[in-house]
Amino acid sequence: MKLWNDLSLVQKVGVGVAILLAAIVLPEIAILIQFGGMEIAFGLILVGLTPAINGLKFQYKRARNALWLAAFSLQQSASAKPPVFAVQATFCVAALCFTGSLMFALSFFMPAMLFNGALV
Repeated sequence: MKLWNDLSLVQKVGVGVAILLAAIVLPEIAILIQFGGMEIAFGLILVGLTPAINGLKFQYKRARNALWLAAFSLQQSASAKPPVFAVQATFCVAALCFTGSLMFALSFFMPAMLFNGALV
């Protein structure tokens, strides 16, 4: 670990800005800087941010799992199977040609989505 005097000017400015931003949320940083020094204050800021970092990691894992589940469900869907998709697309195009209603035509895709395992 480097001491405050060993840091370059850019590093000192970066740590100073981080301390100022942290002082908005954690006013006790001023006391830590007075009694413990810049190193202890910066270390305790990082320790204080640990729950937020863990929360962000948890949210990232939840989003990644949700996207994986959506992709897996789409791959296993009956609509993704060529025979079912071809029949559904044929009915959809026929309904669009006969009625001119896009909503009515897209409703022909619903049985393939609802009865996923029964159609395969």
